Amino acid sequence: MRMTPNAQESIRCSLSSCSCAGFKPGKVQLRSCDRCGHGWVEHALKKFQVHPPSGSGPVEVALPGLVFDLSSLVLFGAQAIPVQLKILLDRLFSILTPEQVGQILNSLGWSLGDYVRGYMLH
Repeated sequence: MRMTPNAQESIRCSLSSCSCAGFKPGKVQLRSCDRCGHGWVEHALKKFQVHPPSGSGPVEVALPGLVFDLSSLVLFGAQAIPVQLKILLDRLFSILTPEQVGQILNSLGWSLGDYVRGYMLH
C-alpha cells in the first residue's frame, strides 16, 4: 500500500484560473506551492469528492489513503494541532491499526509522542 502520493502526479491546483500541475512545497512556507503560490488546501481539494450520506448508520468506513489525505491537510508543515482538528484526527485514527497511524504520522514528519502531545517539541 502506497501511503505517500507523489505530489508531482496527483495534487493539482483546484483553482480554475491556475494551471499548476502539482504541488511543490515552498522553501520558506511549506504549505504554499513554489510553482503557483497557492496553499496546500487548494491543491488537495480535488482529491476529495462529496459523497451522499449512506443510510448504514452513524459510523462510516474510512480507508487509510483517505485518512492520510485528511491528515496531511492538518499536519503537513504544521507544528501544532488545534483541539477540534485533533479530535477529528483521533476519531479517524481510532479505526486504523497502530502501524497505519504510525506510518501516516511519520510520513508527515510527526512522531506519535508529538501527535499525542498536540505539538512538536523543536
